[in-house]
Amino acid sequence: MPAIRSILSTLLVAALCLLQGCAFAVGAAAGGAAGYMLKEKGYTVQSPVTHEHR
Repeated sequence: MPAIRSILSTLLVAALCLLQGCAFAVGAAAGGAAGYMLKEKGYTVQSPVTHEHR
């Protein structure tokens, strides 16, 4: 019984670590998409964010 509990605990910790990596990838993808959409509207993504007048 203790061996099964140990294995389940290890799997739970591993699953939580994998989910954190996925959250980072989703956040990076959302940031990239937002930057692309701002570029289409004439904004440049840098520090600070500016708008190019056309």
